[in-house]
Amino acid sequence: MPTQITDTEALHKIIDLQSCIIEGKSVKTLLYKSKDYFLEQSSADFITIYMNEHEMIKPEYILEKEMLLSDLLEKYIFSKKNFKWEKFVANCTKLLTPGMKYAKFTERYQLFKGLLSKRESISFTEELQMRNGIIMPLHTADNKEVIGYVCLIFQSDIDPDMEKVEQVKTILGTILHPLYDRERNTLYSKCIRIDEEMLFLTKKEKKIVKHVLTGASYENIAQTLNISINTLKTHMKNIFKKSNVSSKIELFNKYHIRL
Repeated sequence: MPTQITDTEALHKIIDLQSCIIEGKSVKTLLYKSKDYFLEQSSADFITIYMNEHEMIKPEYILEKEMLLSDLLEKYIFSKKNFKWEKFVANCTKLLTPGMKYAKFTERYQLFKGLLSKRESISFTEELQMRNGIIMPLHTADNKEVIGYVCLIFQSDIDPDMEKVEQVKTILGTILHPLYDRERNTLYSKCIRIDEEMLFLTKKEKKIVKHVLTGASYENIAQTLNISINTLKTHMKNIFKKSNVSSKIELFNKYHIRL
């Protein structure tokens, strides 16, 4: 089961990020802007999120204060060969026995075996000044399928607070898994699925849905759109009917956004 988010600051971070994603902002940009929060909470020096992208992996989501890890990944791996998801999962599975929430490792070779030679891995680890790392799986919302991994790298021999580390992973998973398309094995960089799936709604109804998905109250939505509460409620009835749902919670699930 995923870690429960009880920290107020963490909950606000989720709401802020998801609200921005709903507005159409790039998840990559939003995560990078929040890098200090995630790095400080986890005590990590680097955080990389590896997602299944058409059975391949691309280094799209790297949280770091400088470009060291990004440059080294390009130097040792992605400039030379394709990074196959199946091979990476096989390496992670050796570290993560069933039921494990996380695994610790000390060499990059443990993750990149088959993609890096032993010599390249040692050089990579030394240039990164890595002392140890933690790998954690990211699951779908129903917790049935692994769609990615969060990898944390530490440059010192610290003993991180695993409760905070798992909370960071839960926040990242909450942000990312609604954007992941399991049928296409791809992660949407922006919240475009909402527009795609709301073709049957009017322009006004789409605006209302996007406000509802941010968690805004009916009073705030009516004031923002300059309409009466009764008019808003009429729109909501039409939205529920067209979307074949009967509540706001079902509406969140319908459009793959969970706040």
